[in-house]
Amino acid sequence: MMDDDALDRALSALPLEEPPAGLHGRIMAATVFRPQTVTLGWEVWLIVTLAAAAGWLSWMVLSAPHASERLTDLIARLVDAGGLGSVNTLVWLAVGISAAWWLSQLTIPARRRIESP
Repeated sequence: MMDDDALDRALSALPLEEPPAGLHGRIMAATVFRPQTVTLGWEVWLIVTLAAAAGWLSWMVLSAPHASERLTDLIARLVDAGGLGSVNTLVWLAVGISAAWWLSQLTIPARRRIESP
């Protein structure tokens, strides 16, 4: 059985070729320094799925008789069931969305730390 020193000597004694020029740079460019992708895999799947569902729904509305009336009736029933038919609910929803937007636009300066010498 070989110890570590004997193994290092055996590996050093192997007749190895020189690596191609720029191999280290190409490996680093393909792994560590690779540019970030614009979208993630699950985002692409989600966008394609939503586009397919929208296309399917559009085809159903355009090809089926009275489908647009049934779809409109379904949306109206969902709005009523969700409580969005009330003016008060819509006003408070608008106030909440407006407050959330304005709060997200605030820039609060960081505290200055005064270091004592």
